[in-house]
Amino acid sequence: MINKRKIAVIQFPGSNTELETIAAIKRGGMVPVSHLWNEPPSKLKACDGYIIVGGFSYEDRSRSGIIASLDPVMDTLKNEATQGKPILGICNGAQILVEAGMVPGNTGFNTLVGLSQNKRVKNGQVVGTGYYNIWCNIKSNAKNNSAFIDKDCGDFLSVPLAHAEGRFVMNDDLKELVEKENLAAYHYCNEGGEVINNFPINPNGSTNNIAALGNVAGNVLAMMPHPERTTKGDPIFKALNQFLNTEASFSYKSLKYTSQKITLSPFKKKKQATELLISMIIADNEAISVGQCIKKLGVKGVVIKKYLHLEIEHGGVLDIENICATDVLFNPSKEFVVGDIEKGVGSRFLVREKENIEGRKMKETLQKRFGFTNVTNVLKGVVWEIGSQKKQIRKDVDLILNSHILWNPISQECHEY
Repeated sequence: MINKRKIAVIQFPGSNTELETIAAIKRGGMVPVSHLWNEPPSKLKACDGYIIVGGFSYEDRSRSGIIASLDPVMDTLKNEATQGKPILGICNGAQILVEAGMVPGNTGFNTLVGLSQNKRVKNGQVVGTGYYNIWCNIKSNAKNNSAFIDKDCGDFLSVPLAHAEGRFVMNDDLKELVEKENLAAYHYCNEGGEVINNFPINPNGSTNNIAALGNVAGNVLAMMPHPERTTKGDPIFKALNQFLNTEASFSYKSLKYTSQKITLSPFKKKKQATELLISMIIADNEAISVGQCIKKLGVKGVVIKKYLHLEIEHGGVLDIENICATDVLFNPSKEFVVGDIEKGVGSRFLVREKENIEGRKMKETLQKRFGFTNVTNVLKGVVWEIGSQKKQIRKDVDLILNSHILWNPISQECHEY
């Protein structure tokens, strides 16, 4: 009699869908073991495989998955992955694996991929952005060696998805390598199994219709759809059980890819533009959470502040007072415009999405709904301010920047501000 394999169901503050995941593991013939992020690593190591569930770890503060990716439990998972144990990240779990550098997984576990804001594109036109919840079809890649593909179940599944930041993005050279190494385990497809890069077949604008991306060894997978929410996703869990009960030898392999060195350029405001720096009236829990995470990284005495940054490009004189009164740019019930932009207490960094999706929506609303036709562009970003009680904090600032807690180098850009 074969002993049933134990699968840890890893939960962070803000995680959900753990009950659905537990049920799917049981249907797959395995034993689920609930594991909170701060429990002893010894309990985790006793398991045969791992699933990081979906949800909103740490309320997606800073960005989806990043704070959880820096928790000590992820160091344990990296070590277990190199020993050949399978790890599946679903939705928010996928975001955590990507931010932790476990997918696609080079030697240094560097962050190589971004999971960016959804962008629904049909015939070259953006027809929607933001959170999206629908059933989708995903087709397995016959050339992929993932532990989470059941070769006997047919080549595609119908499963639900529900996310706001599920669009896989990567640099062109990495994209070519991902294709060459067949690291995309599942692609979005239509009911006939055709992979067509157009909405609604591609529900979020993901590069090459990628729904799930794995590592070279095949034992780690970041999947955005939710196979645990339907019995139609059971082949993925069946495949996991089969992988664990296969006696074939395993050799962990890393992607031969060196992450690009990041250089920061100073921010330069457009000549015909108005800048707004916006702060919170109430406590900024996002900044507090980022500060606590940085403290766990070993940086002491640092104070983190966060500001919304808007750069409004315009022709002629801008009626900024009436524009602010529309409440399109910010919520005056909990936010206010900082009077002196130049006044800061430490190092500042401006982070923006490489694709200005939210800023464009603001511009279009101001133009079409409120008649501010001289607003030609709105660039939205976040300014992070790092203050310290120390006189010399350059080393600490470098550690913070290299952790990528403030920005994802693939999907976002960062400037000294």
